[in-house]
Amino acid sequence: MNISRNDNRTYHSLTLDNGLKVLLVQDKDSTKAAASMAVNAGHFDDPLDRQGLAHFLEHMLFLGTDKFPESGSFGNFVSQAGGNTNAWTGTEHTCYFFDINDQEFEHALEQFSRFFIAPLLSPAETEKERNAIDAEFKLKIKDDGRRIYQAHKETVNPAHPFSKFSVGNQQTLADRTLCISDELKSFFERYYQAQWMSLVVCSSANIATMQNWVTSLFGAIKGQAVKKPVIEAPLYRPQDLSKVLHIEPHKHMQKLIVSFAMPNIDDFYRHKTVSFIAHLLGYEGQGSLYSTLKEQGWINALSAGGGINGSNFKDFNISVALTDEGIEYYEDIVEMIFEYICLINQNVDKLPRLYQDKKNLLQIAFDNQEKARLIDWVSNLSINMQHYDEPNYVQGDYLMVGFNESAHNMAMQWLTPHNMRLVLIHPDVEPEHKTKWYHTPYRVESISTCWLEALCEINTPLPEMLLPTANPYLTKEVTLHELDQPQPHPRLLVKEPGFDFWFKQDNTFRVAKGHFYLAMDSDFAVKDIKHMALTRLFADLFMDSVAEQFYPAELAGLSYHLTSHQGGLTLHTAGLSSSQLELVDELLNALFNVTICAKRFAEYKKQLVRHWRNSNQNKPVGELFSVLGAKVMPWNPEPEQLATALKDTSFHQFNCFRKEFFNALHVESFLHGNWRESDAIEFQKKVAQHLAKSATIADLTRPLFEIDKITRTQLELNCNDHAMVIYYQAQTDEVAEKVKMMALNHLINQDYFNELRTNQQLGYLVGAGYAPFNTRAGMAFYVQSPDYSALTLLERHNEFIAKFLATLSQLDEQQWQQQKHGLTTHIAEKDKNLRLRSQRLWLAIGNQDHHFHMQKKLLNALKELTLAQMIIYIRSTFDDNRPRYELLSVPKMKKQTKEAVYSHSL
Repeated sequence: MNISRNDNRTYHSLTLDNGLKVLLVQDKDSTKAAASMAVNAGHFDDPLDRQGLAHFLEHMLFLGTDKFPESGSFGNFVSQAGGNTNAWTGTEHTCYFFDINDQEFEHALEQFSRFFIAPLLSPAETEKERNAIDAEFKLKIKDDGRRIYQAHKETVNPAHPFSKFSVGNQQTLADRTLCISDELKSFFERYYQAQWMSLVVCSSANIATMQNWVTSLFGAIKGQAVKKPVIEAPLYRPQDLSKVLHIEPHKHMQKLIVSFAMPNIDDFYRHKTVSFIAHLLGYEGQGSLYSTLKEQGWINALSAGGGINGSNFKDFNISVALTDEGIEYYEDIVEMIFEYICLINQNVDKLPRLYQDKKNLLQIAFDNQEKARLIDWVSNLSINMQHYDEPNYVQGDYLMVGFNESAHNMAMQWLTPHNMRLVLIHPDVEPEHKTKWYHTPYRVESISTCWLEALCEINTPLPEMLLPTANPYLTKEVTLHELDQPQPHPRLLVKEPGFDFWFKQDNTFRVAKGHFYLAMDSDFAVKDIKHMALTRLFADLFMDSVAEQFYPAELAGLSYHLTSHQGGLTLHTAGLSSSQLELVDELLNALFNVTICAKRFAEYKKQLVRHWRNSNQNKPVGELFSVLGAKVMPWNPEPEQLATALKDTSFHQFNCFRKEFFNALHVESFLHGNWRESDAIEFQKKVAQHLAKSATIADLTRPLFEIDKITRTQLELNCNDHAMVIYYQAQTDEVAEKVKMMALNHLINQDYFNELRTNQQLGYLVGAGYAPFNTRAGMAFYVQSPDYSALTLLERHNEFIAKFLATLSQLDEQQWQQQKHGLTTHIAEKDKNLRLRSQRLWLAIGNQDHHFHMQKKLLNALKELTLAQMIIYIRSTFDDNRPRYELLSVPKMKKQTKEAVYSHSL
């Protein structure tokens, strides 16, 4: 099996007698274990009269099996053992996955295996879970992704399974003459067969042990030597192409998607033919399609290569975010796309060199691959096993074996006007139809024959259009440096007034990568809400202004982001270490000197105001959390406040702000990765030179509002759903209370979900979570419901808390130690990769934890925490008079109000 040079895992693949494909992975460094099962069955397999059945079955598998009949028992077991579990249903695949404390893995595997052998699918549970499916459907009824997707479904070949409704609801999943559980069993028997499944199992156990587990536990899955029936119907008939699909979004959006129909492209994966074409069309450097269209003032963003795909189809999409002006010129944009396609077709001889650049980059990326979160990695791998041959299970996504001219020419023949559909998403649609399930207004019109002929005649690219050139960031050899004297923690190399520079050479992950953080605090970032809004606008405008200049850096495995934080701006770069410091040098030069034009200021100001005003179309729970964040953190205003403050700001005021922001700064920086201390010393001198003209200020302390009374706020929101958020803030900053909050969350969150979501069926969005703000610990409970008022949700919440308190005395020492063990696993989990290590160390620097021992302090505090102390803490937290925020929503009636009902003891 082809694996990365820095991958120290051991792999072993096998096929069980029943046809189940298995990949066993030993990871000696991991304290967690994980497994994932991918099933080659999805919503395409739904019976026509039972749309959403595959999705319903996915939910039902978690609600009891023959040997473990208790509903939700697997989720409870995994959660208490420091793990997570989830699943998703796609078009042709369904995937189930979990991670867990290594010691509990065998028992978890035993429970997991019964999902695929003998799920109960009991009639009693189907009633509850159908309500959950319906709540999930209603939750997303105004989600533009779902709404646009449904319009797409209704305008393809109705004989293709893509046209089916994938989610399901009360209507499609209702009981008929018999309970639907019988149909679920029939679906399971037909499609959940071993030969259509792929299993990944990863733990610290040796391969032989895992093979014994898998053979004994999963060998009983039914299987037979049958191939999955192929989909015969094409996604598009001739009459479905050469169309413009106008879709009206729920939130303000202006987007053009130029879509080309392709057949299945799995056979291209070794050469990445279609991905390489997407790379050429999505390039953002000088002379690119993006650059040409942006110069016209018509677009804000462009991407190529996305789109739906499956076993007999692929949509190749070129997606363009349009300006207000761009929407008027969408035909011209389409013409320019064909002019750039013409440029590619006329320069096939130059493509092998560009392909080689891309191939080299992918190989470097693969060789310097970092470990992802185990649960994500195994789930991706189980899907890869459905698509790639065995040697390429791991490398398949990175493989580019060479430029294949005949395959390239074949793929380019699909990028033609007559093989095209246009999707135009904008608010001013004159609709002729509404989609069945999501009520999306849309209109379909044929592209005129005259225009199609004109597009076919395009044979000359615009003179300013250019293919990508040799990448300047690839000139340096990628070298893994020898280690200096290993240091356990970052060291403060430079401490001057207003400027701290921390450095740590990575001696753990040994990849030729690194991260650099630079946080700039300025009094002008927090002078008032207008300045807070301008800080965010400047970050967006900077990224826009340098996009073309630094796009080659992105292609060379480097990334950069300027983002706003409470008090200022943070520049973060990441990726290959060989050219990263030169990139930072150029970015800092641009930060102080890049020209931002008035036209882009006006465009981005308008887009940002729209974005903030659109936030009132978000899910009610999301809006309530936004209000909560603004109440607790004064430097984090509500979106509507930011929009109002920014709307009347002039370009002159923006330029004054930009100058004032950089006049006086407090700077904290951190370099971590594949560099030597001598590199860091030279580099910090360059950083200091860029900052030399700025005066210094003291570090800004993020203000925090301390909750000292019970405050209930009721908000009218622009949504039919109701929502509730209850927030308890820790009363101190002490580590002992942080751990108590974490332990409380660990004890309660799964029961809260099971009771209010699974048993009471209050809604789809239900949860409890540890929620710190500005380093102060906290605990949040939330419920969103299409059927119950916020006051009812609050009553149910209070009833749950009362029952939870009543059963506290039943928690014995053995159970408490199990809970502590699960939480210990969670807190003690090692950083999986350099990125996570850098994030943790940078967070510690920002939180003034200059000994970098928060993890150790939390573990020590947890070790000392007794059951008696915990029960006292829980009772005090849930005391009727405990200060807290209660945020409740009601659907909007006439005008939006945000009114505090009362702020005293309830």
